[in-house]
Amino acid sequence: MRHNKKIIAGVLASALLLAGCSTSVTPSSATQSSATATSSATATTASTSDAADAGIDIDWSTLPTTEVTLTDQGLTITDAGTYVLSGSSTGQVVVNSDGYVRIVLDGVTIASTDGAAIQVDNAEATVIKLAEGSTNTISDAATRADEEIDGAIYSADDLYLTGTGTLEVTSSFADGIVGKDDLSILSGTITVTSVDDGIRGTDSLTVSGGTISVNAAGDGVKATNSTDLGAGQLTVSGGELTITAGDDAVKAEQKIWISGGTISIPASVEGIEAPVVVIDGGQITVNASDDGINASTSDIITSGMSVTINGGDISINMGAGDTDAIDSNGDITINGGTLDITAQSAFDWDGAGTLNGGTVTVNGEQVTELTNQFAGMGGGAGGGGMGGGPQH
Repeated sequence: MRHNKKIIAGVLASALLLAGCSTSVTPSSATQSSATATSSATATTASTSDAADAGIDIDWSTLPTTEVTLTDQGLTITDAGTYVLSGSSTGQVVVNSDGYVRIVLDGVTIASTDGAAIQVDNAEATVIKLAEGSTNTISDAATRADEEIDGAIYSADDLYLTGTGTLEVTSSFADGIVGKDDLSILSGTITVTSVDDGIRGTDSLTVSGGTISVNAAGDGVKATNSTDLGAGQLTVSGGELTITAGDDAVKAEQKIWISGGTISIPASVEGIEAPVVVIDGGQITVNASDDGINASTSDIITSGMSVTINGGDISINMGAGDTDAIDSNGDITINGGTLDITAQSAFDWDGAGTLNGGTVTVNGEQVTELTNQFAGMGGGAGGGGMGGGPQH
């Protein structure tokens, strides 16, 4: 789902005037039934109304700001605006609004006993902002009635994470943070521990800042749209990511593009995997037990696989056995950057392998051309045909 992020303040002001400038904060029990207990909610000045703090072109000062001290009744947000949350709850924070909603976490503990801790059912877009100096702890229930809501933080629409505070997310059901449209992380210190995937966007996952640590039994960070051509993209342009994964650390169904930031992968099966992988910059360290960087088919991309490295400082350390540092079902092209590989097999490609520039070191020795492991296992020179080679 794509949304128009351009909001004209005058239109918002008119809409608020027609609505009587009301802000609805509805308490919600753990079962989402009508609750008699109310959360403490008071309208305040828009002290957190800095404009466009999450890349959305909206002046939050044109929308109301409400402070809420959470109780175990939880909270349902139905109106657009900023909600500054503090306190603790065993309930859920649910967003069901036609407008833009910003949730400022200012020292909260949400340990939901009935599904996701923060659940966005509907919104034009939702911003979760971590207040300066705050520590916030989020955890979900191990079971739930609707298993499609599979994150401790879950949004059915666009979701942005920003701020300078700390967020600790623990998922006992499946994934840590889930965005069913576009998911963007701009800043903050975020730690995710999950029994399945760590951070999952659908149409896209974009990381441009922040300090992010993921320990996931499944995939670490991923973009999963495998039905809409051009979606399913994961972009890292900044920030510091440390990812320990039981499966793939960084994964996308269509494309991964890394242009900056620091990515450290202490342990994974596949380090970085997508049909198309482009690395233009960044500091990247990969430890993997299968492939370090892998270009392979997905449900929607079945041809044109490639790994292209134009820059960056990349270190790949592979486990023993039938493993490849860089494995492509198509082409491998290295135009620049610094690449340091420790592996039994450095390169394996099915199309063409080209070294045009950069510094490439394999097991301590600088190389001036790529050697194809696939060719050595029965394929033709330069990748050859598919016959006789391993499937990836």
